[in-house]
Amino acid sequence: MKRAGPGLHRHWRTLAVWLGIGCFIFVAILTGLDKRIAALSILVFGLLTQAFSGLLGLVALIPWLGPLFVKVVTLPFFLLVNALSYLVTLLVVRRGGQRDVVKSRILVSSFLVGILVGYILGRLVPVHGSRP
Repeated sequence: MKRAGPGLHRHWRTLAVWLGIGCFIFVAILTGLDKRIAALSILVFGLLTQAFSGLLGLVALIPWLGPLFVKVVTLPFFLLVNALSYLVTLLVVRRGGQRDVVKSRILVSSFLVGILVGYILGRLVPVHGSRP
């Protein structure tokens, strides 16, 4: 019997977590649990177990389209963080806190640069053994 896709056996924890999330959704629908409570529970559980990044890792295993989809999904995160920063800047300027604006912009810029540098270093430095 042939194994399922390459690298899929390494992601059994992610698959188990998503199976658990699916079962929770099914039970929540059957029992009539409030949608907000169910969504908040899934969000907190997904963040604590890193289920969302694991799901992106599983999607990235799909040849050709997977990595492209992951890049398209993660780009709006940078745009969203930057847009929220501009919104906060606008609100703070209206309240008269120019000094806080500078601190806010420096903090957000360093956050985005840190994510970018971490991504580049993650691509350059092998984590799971050495690459040729």
